[in-house]
Order: sequence, then C-alpha cells, then structure tokens
Amino acid sequence: MSARRLAGGLGLAGGLIGVAAGLTQAIAGDRIPQWSGDKQTPAALGLLTVALSLVAVLAAVRQHRTGLTAGQRAACALGLAGPGLLCLTTVGRLWYLPAVLLIVAGALTIESWRDTAAAVATGRWRVLLGALGCCQLLMSATAAPAPMVLGALGGIALLAAAWVDPRPRWGLWALVVAGTVPFAVLGWTAIVPLLVTVEAFALAAVRKPVAGKQDRSTS
Repeated sequence: MSARRLAGGLGLAGGLIGVAAGLTQAIAGDRIPQWSGDKQTPAALGLLTVALSLVAVLAAVRQHRTGLTAGQRAACALGLAGPGLLCLTTVGRLWYLPAVLLIVAGALTIESWRDTAAAVATGRWRVLLGALGCCQLLMSATAAPAPMVLGALGGIALLAAAWVDPRPRWGLWALVVAGTVPFAVLGWTAIVPLLVTVEAFALAAVRKPVAGKQDRSTS
C-alpha cells in the first residue's frame, strides 16, 4: 500500500471518528465529563469539532490527487494534522484516537520533506496566516457560544485564505475580512483579536501570487 493511499485511509477514518466524537460531545458531553473534557459549552465545542473533522476529511480526499505541488501537499498535511492537534482541546479523551490517526496521516501526506521545507520558505506568508487561523481557532475553543462560533468560522476562513489561493485577488481580502473583523468587533475589549486582525491584513498585503498565475482582476 502506497503512503498516499495509507494517508487517505487513516485521514478518512480519523475524520469520520472525529465527527462521531464531536456529535457525542454536542449531544452528551455534559453527561460524560470524564471523557469529554468537562467543558462548559459542550454543544458548541462539539459542533466546532465536527467542522474541523470535516476539514480533515476534505484534506484526506484532496491529498489523493496526482500532480499536487509540495506546497499543496503541505496544505493537505496541515488540514489533517491541524484538526488532529486542535481538537484535543475541544472533546478531551474522545479525541485521542482521531488525533493519532490524523497526525500520522498528515505526516504520511508529505512526500518530500526537503521540497516541503522549500515550499514553506517560499510561501512564508501562507504559513503565518495559517498560524493566525489556528490561533483564532484555539481562542474560540474557550470562548462563550457566540464568539466561539464567530472565532471558529473566522479561523477556518483564514486557513482558506492562506492555502486555497482564491481568485480573483479580492477573494483573499474577503476571506481575511470575514475571518477577522466580526470576531474582533465582538471581542473588542480584548487585545489579541485586534492583533490577529492587524497581522492578517498585513500578511494579505504582502502576499505574492503563485508563480505562473495571475489574478483575473489584473489580467
């Protein structure tokens, strides 16, 4: 069995088990606190877990494609390992098995670590913007229900802005605005959401188009 096929199988299994873990947290998390991490908002955290698990499923499916660049495979690896790590904070012990499956799948998705390192170095703005998205997801995991939902959706939007390479260029700005401004407005008394917004806008401003491609708005 090839590494790509194994990564896909592990990723799909981890993502689907993760969906089940998220639904369990949302429905019965308050009745099994020793397994679900004894969270104050199990329903919202469960739904966040389901959303991140679906991201992992999509990454597992996408990494099967042939012809992906090293950078695209790195994005798929992040889509697998990122939820694998983040959801350890949302559903407690229920996430132990999906975490192992997704992290291993993410590692297997990388075909050449040297090429991946070069792609990451070339697209540093993507890595930093993706890190901001992960930061916002972590913040949302411990927030009240309303900012939790906005923060989670915003974090996913920032990850999409970093790795999907939207066309035309204003699509990138739309994702950055949607990913940061609502959460910053709702949490205006805290400094971190504002800093994430400023940093995300700065990274979007210095973003360089992918080689060989041009935005339709400038073509």
